[in-house]
Amino acid sequence: MMAILLVIYLVIVLLLIAVILVQQPRGGGLTAALGGGGVENILGVRGAPTFFTKMTAVLGGLYLVLSLVLSLMNSPHRAAGTAIERALQQQQQTLPLQPLQTPEQPQQGEGQ
Repeated sequence: MMAILLVIYLVIVLLLIAVILVQQPRGGGLTAALGGGGVENILGVRGAPTFFTKMTAVLGGLYLVLSLVLSLMNSPHRAAGTAIERALQQQQQTLPLQPLQTPEQPQQGEGQ
């Protein structure tokens, strides 16, 4: 399942790159926003969206959804607790605690 989704993901990425490169540039980009390209670019007066514009939006949406699905499928199951608690649990499992041995104290009355 993961392999099929990765192949679909790569196809979508390649199609998205191709569709973006085929599109006709609109206006002057940043220079249009700074006053060099006219007011119609700032106010959004444009023609009807072309096939490639619609295709870019669809492929972009598919790219985002598939990216989320793949990341959720690839993430390990989260254990309860914080990272410090998990590290302490792991350390306790690997190093069993031994009871502390106190030095024996001489009993009173012996040796006198």
